[in-house]
Amino acid sequence: MRLWQQAVVLFLGAEWAAFGNTMVTVSVVDANNLPVAAAAIQVVQGTTLSASANTSETGIVSLDLAPGQYVIKASKDGFEPAQSELEVKASQPAEIELALAPKLARHDRIDVNDTATPVGQDTSTPASVPPQVAKELPSRPATVADMLPLVPGVARSQAGGLQISGSGEHRSALIVNSADVTDPATGQFGLTVPVDVVETLNVYQTPFLAQYGQFTAGLVSVETRRGGEKWKWDLNDPFPDFRIRSYHMVGLKDATPRLNFGGPLIPGKLYFTEGLEYEMRKTEVYTLSWPNNQKKQEGINSFTQLDWVVSAQNLVTASLHVAPERLQYVNINLFNPEPTSPDAALNNYTVTLADRWSFGGGLLENTVSATRFDANVWAQGPLGLIIAPWGDSGNYFETQNRAASRVGWSATYSFAPVNHWGTHNFKLGSYVAGSSTEGQVDERPIDLLNASSQLIEQITFTGGRPYSNTDSQYAFFGQDHWIISPRLAVDLGLRTESQEISESFRVAPRAALAWTPLPNSGTVLRVGFGLFYDRVPLNVYSFADYPSTMITMFNGLGGVIGGPYLFENVIGQVTVPYPLVFQAPVAGNFSPRSATWRAEVEQPIGRAVRLRAGYMENEGSGLVILSKVAPDPVTNVGAYELSGNGQSLYRQFEVTASWRVTEISKAISPLFFSYVHSDAQGDLNDFASFLGTFPTPLLRPDEYGTLPTDIPNRFLSWGTIQLAHGWRISPIVEYRDGFPYAVTDALQDYVGLPYQRRFPNFFSADVRMSKDIKVSPKYTFRISLSGFNLTDHFNPEGLHTNIDDPAFGAYVGQHGRRYTADFDVLF
Repeated sequence: MRLWQQAVVLFLGAEWAAFGNTMVTVSVVDANNLPVAAAAIQVVQGTTLSASANTSETGIVSLDLAPGQYVIKASKDGFEPAQSELEVKASQPAEIELALAPKLARHDRIDVNDTATPVGQDTSTPASVPPQVAKELPSRPATVADMLPLVPGVARSQAGGLQISGSGEHRSALIVNSADVTDPATGQFGLTVPVDVVETLNVYQTPFLAQYGQFTAGLVSVETRRGGEKWKWDLNDPFPDFRIRSYHMVGLKDATPRLNFGGPLIPGKLYFTEGLEYEMRKTEVYTLSWPNNQKKQEGINSFTQLDWVVSAQNLVTASLHVAPERLQYVNINLFNPEPTSPDAALNNYTVTLADRWSFGGGLLENTVSATRFDANVWAQGPLGLIIAPWGDSGNYFETQNRAASRVGWSATYSFAPVNHWGTHNFKLGSYVAGSSTEGQVDERPIDLLNASSQLIEQITFTGGRPYSNTDSQYAFFGQDHWIISPRLAVDLGLRTESQEISESFRVAPRAALAWTPLPNSGTVLRVGFGLFYDRVPLNVYSFADYPSTMITMFNGLGGVIGGPYLFENVIGQVTVPYPLVFQAPVAGNFSPRSATWRAEVEQPIGRAVRLRAGYMENEGSGLVILSKVAPDPVTNVGAYELSGNGQSLYRQFEVTASWRVTEISKAISPLFFSYVHSDAQGDLNDFASFLGTFPTPLLRPDEYGTLPTDIPNRFLSWGTIQLAHGWRISPIVEYRDGFPYAVTDALQDYVGLPYQRRFPNFFSADVRMSKDIKVSPKYTFRISLSGFNLTDHFNPEGLHTNIDDPAFGAYVGQHGRRYTADFDVLF
């Protein structure tokens, strides 16, 4: 049995049969012969449950069974169960395949054409990343955030931040085992859980089920894996990497050992999983000169999970995520060398307790979670920040300390199916959470210089005080998955949300359907529409306690030509009502929302290929933006105002394909291909750029137009293929349009329409080759060699974009062709 088959074996409550007799491999596929991950497998001998497990991402699980006659059963939510008899003989390994049909294939009270093929049940289909496949890629992702750019519609911006559906991550939600783990203060994800503990990673751009909420761009859902019936240990990247320059070693480049282990504390009852990662990484920034060009980060990322099988109907899961992190020289680039960058200490702690209890033909799920985010940010020294057309000097302009926490409880009940005019699967749920934040922000002067290094604008700050805010959130939903016929399913739902600090109550209807128009074709058409509301991060309501801004204009010779102007921090009020939002007429009554619809068609081609094409539109409104209100000509007092008037529009056409190469070359996973054509428009002054952990120092006039995250065309392909003699090859190829950039002048104002020009098109072909070498019955070594940007394509990191910069228009920084070697230990 291959090691990759063992890596994700999960057991939920059976006792291991007599040790070491016969290995039985069970594979589970759907109606289109594609693997079914996380299917529950039960092995029954007579009236005794002999073993139970969950299938891996590749739809496979292996069991060690004593000789005898068994019934192998497979089941998963959304599918009809399947079973088959199997006689296990001593020392004769066996394989069995079970096919699951969607529950839409129910025959009660429905006349079904015998030749009809049931449609896929889900009306909202996520993009999934199999963790075991992603870990084989050249990028060697260590956390969930590292895997997300493998998803169509998800990319990293020019500055390195995640963007989902053309928006920053603060407009998306991240749930781990159904618990919200986003930062209450900023809406950011923070340091996500280690990849080694991830069972499934799904990204929804259009989840039309009413159970999901608190986002306007996308939803990232993570399920962690449980310990198995045998203890298993993985040690990845145990040795550090050294930096080599001019054939000389010049210190450590990174050290990222990862230890993952798990197994039964009490077989059949209590299981343990631990994913532990230490990271020390020095990332070279190619737009700056050596050795003053290294971003540094160091931290620990630990995820611990206990699973208690109370009974066959009751499972209790507890988890603890601890992630302290230290950052040095954050966001250094061509214009921001090390002295102008901040350092930071970030800490994230999350504890979750979940109970799943099956009774009355339904399932009751309760999840209680508590999360805390601490952030301390400081400058390299006491100087102010100096901004010139060719780059910055001095020190970072802001220091802050912040602590934010949330305690939440979600409860859902899935009723037993009701057969009336088809089959109804009702689900009700609620969510209650209390959150708080406290901290303080201090800011230093900022000087703007012209091309002659003369002062033309000075920004100083006055006031500011400690802030403290609390909030309570409530949400209730009801939804029905209605199976009208074997070829038609509909999801109908209604969700309500309220956020006390914004004094608003929001109603979000959802509707979607899945339809197979032709029997036996496998074609599935899906269409859906929904309203989505975002939670407003608490930093928005702390803005009034930030220091106010004073701006003085100079003529370059020391003479004052304007000001000083005082800009007070103001939290605005929404005065134009929205039909499904009920809000009090108070400051900060924001309800950011999006109206989203999607249509897609899915088509299998033979047993090995599945195609999907879809179009979606996400129209955002009521978004929180920061604008500059002109000062009064008499008092010289203006305002920096947060308002709920922001808008956005994201349109995406997507074609994806998965090729199950196992049918041809015995590869361990499918290959994935995607092409995305998209258009991202919106207000440029999103609040997150100014109220986040590392805010930008300047506020320009707000404009609506092309967003800096816009990528009109992107092609992505990745996967893993098994070669001869135990070698594996894992390629990843990406081709996309370059990111847009804005041209500015000495005052850092836009010149012409912003973000109408682009970096050169980006192309990168990376590959990793690896092989497992078994050195003893217990230990296996994994060796690998990775190559990056094999074509040595010109992918510049930076560009001189200021018209008063003598180097205006020049590109700098290039990641050339490079190679790395890795070594892992499996035992």
